Amino acid sequence: MELGQLLGWGTAGIVTVTVAVAGNTINPTNSQTDGTNNNIVAQAPTEQTTEETQQPRRLTITVKIAEPQDLKVNEGSQIKAGQIIASRDREKQRLSAQKKQLNLSLQKLQSYQPLPPTPPSLPPAIKALPPNSYLEQEAMVEKTKTAIASIESQIEVKEKEIEYLQAIENLDTIILDHEQVKLKQLKLKLTEAIRDYQLAMGKLQTAKDSRAYQEYQASLAAAQRVEQMNTSRSSYERQMAEYQQQLVSKEFQEAQLKGKLNEVENAIANLSVVKSPYDGTVRRIKWLGQSPDVRLTAEITFMVRK
Repeated sequence: MELGQLLGWGTAGIVTVTVAVAGNTINPTNSQTDGTNNNIVAQAPTEQTTEETQQPRRLTITVKIAEPQDLKVNEGSQIKAGQIIASRDREKQRLSAQKKQLNLSLQKLQSYQPLPPTPPSLPPAIKALPPNSYLEQEAMVEKTKTAIASIESQIEVKEKEIEYLQAIENLDTIILDHEQVKLKQLKLKLTEAIRDYQLAMGKLQTAKDSRAYQEYQASLAAAQRVEQMNTSRSSYERQMAEYQQQLVSKEFQEAQLKGKLNEVENAIANLSVVKSPYDGTVRRIKWLGQSPDVRLTAEITFMVRK
């Protein structure tokens, strides 16, 4: 197989091949010119033994890969003609996943259709506010004020009663303690009544504030309705312009995604797959280093028989 045939095995990239024939040396004095294709044809020695013609040839192939796992042979491996030597499988998987994601994004974008704006219509009439009343809140305030006054009166009576009992000689302390407990309970009830009064006042004020806010909102809505009628047309025209812009943006994004998808498909098509042209044995694998594009360069030496 000629050198051109060997290079034809790679779908992308450059494969450098060096061939050495054991036992034979090409001598320029023993070469002749082929007038048909203007190539130099080497003449074999006039005397050549069967042993020399059967000696293996040495092939050196230099490949560039993304990572060591892309190299599919090891030193000492027996290979067959057509067997894959190097293939960037993981890079192909990454590009395939990227292609899948781009296709999904493109399908999602194509399924999205912006909705045109609705033509303007007259704003609805504003309903009048219902009659307002604070009778419930005011009644609760009066109730709590009455409760406070009643408890304060009870406390005053109880304090006088305790004062009277303290003036009695040889009075059983249990009776006095009992009345002191009742006084404390009345004071607690007074605290609760005051708290209820404050809560009732808060609810009354909240109701008044809410009504004032509703009236303010109603007056504001009336003014806004007049303004809406004057600006609805310009708003519709603005929305229509935005709708047209969305259509243009959608078309531009589709073009971008299709361009990226085309680049990924080309990258997948150009991934290098190197195959062996002969049967043979891997004699040596030498790592030559890393190129600026982060590719690893490996030199593979084969011993093959033609």
